Amino acid sequence: MSAKATHGRHIPPADIHFRDLDHDDVPAVEDLYRRMNEHDSYMRFFGARPKHLNTVAEYTCRRAEGSYAVGAFRDDRLLGIANYVRGPRPQTRPHPDVEIAITVDHSVQAHGIGTDLLEHLAAHARSAGIRWMTAEVLAENSLMIRVLRDVGLSHHLHLDGTTMTLEIDLQGGDLKEPAAI
Repeated sequence: MSAKATHGRHIPPADIHFRDLDHDDVPAVEDLYRRMNEHDSYMRFFGARPKHLNTVAEYTCRRAEGSYAVGAFRDDRLLGIANYVRGPRPQTRPHPDVEIAITVDHSVQAHGIGTDLLEHLAAHARSAGIRWMTAEVLAENSLMIRVLRDVGLSHHLHLDGTTMTLEIDLQGGDLKEPAAI
């Protein structure tokens, strides 16, 4: 099954559904991280896959103020996640900001799932009063950089050695509202 492209953007297959993640999804998130190949693990974690994936999965799925996670599913199989957490560093802006991460199963990358996950994440952040989302991405991760740019929001990109920081302004640009979860 292949995805259709519209204006250079792929549309996820119709059998993909999105929903909020919670503690019950920890095993599915851990499984998604385990299925990642070496290259995808490096792109996501900036190095080898963490040894304690259960802890990473629990942190991803935790329900706490300043954090949120959404998953893309085909039937009961988790194909991708997007999450945000409020960063531990002091806030330098008058509006709250969060750090984001997106992971998509290798078998369905470049089919629009990452972009849709980001749109869900941005819509939730905006409704929670968050103004800025920040993503740290390896400069060589062209797929993720394209996803972050394709969401249609105003953004600033800063290169620092091998990493890029992309700051997305949730008030600037035209965010496509995702289908209801």
